[in-house]
Amino acid sequence: MKKTVLFTVILLMFVILKSQAQEITYGVRLGANLSSISSDDIPENLKDSRFGIVAGFLAEVPINQKWSIQPEFQYSSLGNDDESLRVDYLQLPIMLKYNFSKLFNVHVGPQVGLKIWEWEDNSTGETNFNTFNLSAVAGIGVRLTENFFADLRYGFGVSNIIDDENIPGGAKGSNRNIQLSFGYKL
Repeated sequence: MKKTVLFTVILLMFVILKSQAQEITYGVRLGANLSSISSDDIPENLKDSRFGIVAGFLAEVPINQKWSIQPEFQYSSLGNDDESLRVDYLQLPIMLKYNFSKLFNVHVGPQVGLKIWEWEDNSTGETNFNTFNLSAVAGIGVRLTENFFADLRYGFGVSNIIDDENIPGGAKGSNRNIQLSFGYKL
């Protein structure tokens, strides 16, 4: 099912990009995440938030003057501050943007993540993470100049990121993060 969702998202991005190719703008984003894993199964002393980075590419496809779709491809470091609870992803957010004016917008959408790194010291029974992550993202954006912009987003994980195969009784947890990024549109 998760592979089907990822395939559908990629296919949707391709169709949208192909149909609107003459109007698309491209850009890059770089910013910071303040993230944590929301879970009742993590001890209180390991719940400190992690400060990480986000970096990626985007394409904005206008639908009309107010609405656009913005697919992105990004690297994001998430999890908690404790080494055993850190996990990094390649993510594919697909944002639906509404432009209130030339300066301000709001955006929402799904985000699929593929785990590319986790702490691997299993000699101490560290937590393992699932390969895929699904989140809902909402944010606000401001256009600073003709090419520069800033975004403030909140990501709310909707899938269990903890691989609980070897945990008696199981374990559940999902990513939560606040992200501030700055970008440049080409």
